[in-house]
Amino acid sequence: MYEVTIEHPAIGERQFDCEDGGELRTLVYGVHRAQGQPVTDDRQTITAVGVVRSQADTDGKGVIQAHAVTITVEPGDPCAFDCEGHPDDDAVLLGGPEFCDGTCRPRRHFGARELVDLAVALDDADLDEGGGCGACGLEAGEMCAACGRCSCDRHDRCTRPVAESGQ
Repeated sequence: MYEVTIEHPAIGERQFDCEDGGELRTLVYGVHRAQGQPVTDDRQTITAVGVVRSQADTDGKGVIQAHAVTITVEPGDPCAFDCEGHPDDDAVLLGGPEFCDGTCRPRRHFGARELVDLAVALDDADLDEGGGCGACGLEAGEMCAACGRCSCDRHDRCTRPVAESGQ
C-alpha cells in the first residue's frame, strides 16, 4: 500500500492510495496523459516507477517527476482500509459492533474521474498562467474585445468595436 501525493505549482496537492505497483504505474501514466504528454518510453517509465517504489519501501519516501508534476510516494498502512467496524454475521455473533463505528476511511482511488479532474485543473492553470481564464476556458486572445475581460464577468456596458469594412 502506498500513499501518493501529486503536486503542481498551480494546483493544490492531491492525495491518492495505490494498493500495489500496478496501481502506482497507472497513476504515473495518468499524470503524464493529464498533461497531454503521453509516455513514449514504456520501459524507462516502468523502471522509474519501480525505483520510486523501492525508495518508498526502503527510505520511507520516493519522488518521481512527470513533466511539471511531482509525484511523492510513501508507504501506507495496508490495514487503513480494513474497517473492523462494519458488521457481518460472524462479527456480530462474536460480540463485534452491529453498525460501522466510523474507524474506516474510503480508499482514495485514482480512476477515470480523477484523471479528468486533474487534466481539467492543469489545463485551467495553463490558461490562467498564459493570461487567459481557466474558469471560463478562454485564452488571452479570446477575451472581450471591448473591455478585455473574460466570460466570467458581465458585459452589459461593453461597447463592441465597430467591425472594419472589407473583412
